[in-house]
Amino acid sequence: MDTIIEYRTDVPPANDYPRRIVSPPAPSACCLAQMVQVGPGGIDAHWRFHYKRCPVCGYTVRWFYAPSLLAVFETGREIRIALAEMNLGTDGRRRRTRSQLEADRQMARRGLLRRGRGRPMSSAA
Repeated sequence: MDTIIEYRTDVPPANDYPRRIVSPPAPSACCLAQMVQVGPGGIDAHWRFHYKRCPVCGYTVRWFYAPSLLAVFETGREIRIALAEMNLGTDGRRRRTRSQLEADRQMARRGLLRRGRGRPMSSAA
């Protein structure tokens, strides 16, 4: 988790966004009501964030405010692959042949497997 914030006491606070931000290591009383957003937001791992900085004392934090939808979709895809590999399927429990399992794995990797849609129909159903 890379950050551009440097918490230091030996140099004065500085805002050189987007390269770096020098911040005191602890907030002051003014920070609670004064924090403003610095620059556009970003995505780190599974979360969306932006930097908030106090214009009075220079204290800066990285504020995480929502999960990333891309990360949520990727987690769902990994779950579908795991279910296909465990032979559980995503729409009910039934035994399938090896070729049906492999077809499920391929569809899950491509993102096509949805609750009951896109599943190859077996001829002996």
